[in-house]
Amino acid sequence: MILKTLLDVIDLLESNNPLELLKRKIPKDIEYEEKKIGEVTYVKAYYKGGGKQRIEILGRLGAIQMKENKGLVSDADGAIVSLTALLELVNLMQKGIEFDIDISIITNISLNAKLISHKPFNFMVPLIDFNDALKEEVDPKADLILSIDSTKGNIIAKYDDFALTHVIKDGYILKLDDNVIEIYNRITGHEIYFIPLTTGDLTPIDFKVYHISTLVSPWLYTNSPVIGIATVSKQVIPGYVTGVLNINMLEHASRFCLEMIKYVEKGGKVYNEEELKELEEKLGKSNLIKVKRT
Repeated sequence: MILKTLLDVIDLLESNNPLELLKRKIPKDIEYEEKKIGEVTYVKAYYKGGGKQRIEILGRLGAIQMKENKGLVSDADGAIVSLTALLELVNLMQKGIEFDIDISIITNISLNAKLISHKPFNFMVPLIDFNDALKEEVDPKADLILSIDSTKGNIIAKYDDFALTHVIKDGYILKLDDNVIEIYNRITGHEIYFIPLTTGDLTPIDFKVYHISTLVSPWLYTNSPVIGIATVSKQVIPGYVTGVLNINMLEHASRFCLEMIKYVEKGGKVYNEEELKELEEKLGKSNLIKVKRT
């Protein structure tokens, strides 16, 4: 049951040695790597399903904790959801359920972060250069990236469950496929909640324009489509506060990631490729291509 896995992940991340506890849960069938860059620790797990497609579940965050606080911070959601998906894959493997698709799961489980200026609350980002962080986070072999990020410090996306973005591809925002919307509706039991993106959200964080979060920043480092999975809240919540984990939302988001794996394995599409072709034929390549970092 994915809820039990989620609670196990939260318990693991709240321990004084999350890396050691996580490593014990990873079987030899899954390639597992820990990479430390300065004070930032990335974990990378690769499930080799032998499929022609590869999906990345990316947990984006500054850190799971902040030194001046005790416990998991709001910003930890990306790590919680991505690692829940990872350990649920392990559970399914142990039950003899395997996938004919390659899956990479990457996240940061550092214990401290830095804050950068943003309104209404400062962003938490890793204690390394932001571009270096994204280079580590984005799997260059992934055909689709699900980017999970806590997006609670804003005044425009105030929901009581997780929200999605439309698809970001080559500088265009493309409508999310109806089948993906149906997966969302089925899991949550309610209408889809979307994150309202602006052009500024697709620019690098060093552009002096409004960014709702760094949720879709991975598109700058890949040619593959990116879907943002945002954990949100009715209240405006800074990423560095504790005591605000929404278990129901985190369970829904984790289950969505697993269902997307099944959907892509069956050949499901996340956007209409003909629409992108039409836009590029009529309008040309997006000017946002100029700011890509690949």
